[in-house]
Amino acid sequence: MSELNRTLAFVVAAVLSIGVAVLASPGKPQQPAEFSEVGTEFFPEFKSPADAKGLEVVAFDEETATVRAFVVEYKNGLWRIPSRHNYPADGKDQLAKTANSLIGVKRDVLVGRRESQYEEFGVIDPNEDDATKLKGRGQKITLKNEKGDVLAAFIVGKPVPGQNGYFYVRKVGTNGSDKATYKAKLDIKLSTKFTDWIEPDLLKLEAARLTNITIDKYTVDTNEGRILGKEINELSRAKSTDPWTMAELDETKEELNKDEVQKIVTALDNLKIVGVRPKPAKLSKDLRLDEGISLDQATMFDLGTKGFMFTRGESGGARLISKEGDLVASTDQGATYVLHFGEVFSGTEEDIEVGGSAAAEPAAEKELGPKEEKAGSKKSRYLFVTAQFDAEKLGPEPTPPTKPTEPTAEEIASAQETPATGDTPANSQEGAGKIGPEAEYKQALARYELETRAYEGEVKGRKTKIEEGEKLVKDLNARFADWYYVIDAESFDNLRQGRKTLVKAKATGDAAATDAAPANDGLPSITPGQADPTEPTEVEAAPGDAKPEE
Repeated sequence: MSELNRTLAFVVAAVLSIGVAVLASPGKPQQPAEFSEVGTEFFPEFKSPADAKGLEVVAFDEETATVRAFVVEYKNGLWRIPSRHNYPADGKDQLAKTANSLIGVKRDVLVGRRESQYEEFGVIDPNEDDATKLKGRGQKITLKNEKGDVLAAFIVGKPVPGQNGYFYVRKVGTNGSDKATYKAKLDIKLSTKFTDWIEPDLLKLEAARLTNITIDKYTVDTNEGRILGKEINELSRAKSTDPWTMAELDETKEELNKDEVQKIVTALDNLKIVGVRPKPAKLSKDLRLDEGISLDQATMFDLGTKGFMFTRGESGGARLISKEGDLVASTDQGATYVLHFGEVFSGTEEDIEVGGSAAAEPAAEKELGPKEEKAGSKKSRYLFVTAQFDAEKLGPEPTPPTKPTEPTAEEIASAQETPATGDTPANSQEGAGKIGPEAEYKQALARYELETRAYEGEVKGRKTKIEEGEKLVKDLNARFADWYYVIDAESFDNLRQGRKTLVKAKATGDAAATDAAPANDGLPSITPGQADPTEPTEVEAAPGDAKPEE
């Protein structure tokens, strides 16, 4: 080939190469799909907060390397908290707030496309199985409809520095673009506190209705099977405007400490639960039927782990006693609340709310000494609650009026025959204005008829109060039957007071108080006013077929 032909061949090849390159090159660099989603909503089809019937929040505690899950859902017409033993939840409003705050959340800025960046942004799935990835785990939030379909699912990571209200967020999903992390503005209304999702007012009791409070203070030494330091104090008042009085108070030297009494009243009115444990199904059923508790080994063991046990009562039946005594509070509605204070334990918020697994719970909930107590743990107390109806607490029964006796014919005739002149009573100042027995009877009969109508109204009103009181107690026991409750240490201290705090020296300047409390050991009683033995009593296990003393 000549030199000219070779040159032409090179030129043609170069032109062809350039043409192929031009045809193969796009007009501009192709943008990754993650960039094209900036400004769009994570879940555009989720529009109505009313569709949300379930919430799951999963978080990871880096200090303890444990995963914590909180679940609330609406099923079969009821709100429940599956992660808290299916305890009933008043969750509609809370869930609506959370759902509404997650509607329309947008991808504002793309900050990362790779999984290796998750730790930096704090968006690692809290359920991550890789034990080497303990830092940078986020909070996983999932909303579902009633069928269980996912409406929205996010992993919320660290807040964006310098940008208030912005967080690093990624969508939970299976698409490749779901691996991307974005900045997103979140005004989230989210709570995973157990008490925010339930009716925390345990007793639903109004302080103004309280008329009687009896504190049966004692301690059970389970090692020796003895009841120690028994002391009963009774407080009462006729109505809410009356001052509280205390039985066996020496008013010449002592007076009631009103501040401490008010602590008890306030604690009863505002008694909040901080955790729950389910009772055995058989025990719950017996409590609902209100016909006594059948004591089998499983029931007694479960009660014992919470600080409740049975001993024989004076009549030979079984009586429930508590590790740290009882309190009985009555209202003018006829409702009497019986609070049994059980075992104390220390634990984290998770331990208090729900406890550990069946295998780990006894160890997790034992009472810890100051050196053993974990950081952030709090002391709490088991509580066993029942209600009873007592019509006497409604006040005395209405008294029927006495019908006047109709005068006899002789009495009427005698009054008519009495002369009304001279110095007779009818004509004297003393007898002026007197009427005969027949007229007196008619006046008395008119009064009797008025009093009878008033009496009938009072009887009807009392009957209504009895029906309302019995229904209240039935509803309360239906609520209490399934659960052991957990209260905090402060509530326990305010309720379980003794004479030492309830009584003080009378403010006369020369009177001295006797703070020494009576040291009567004996069987505890949940019935106010029962006589107390003075000798220590051994705690016995009741036989399997025993019934609690009525």
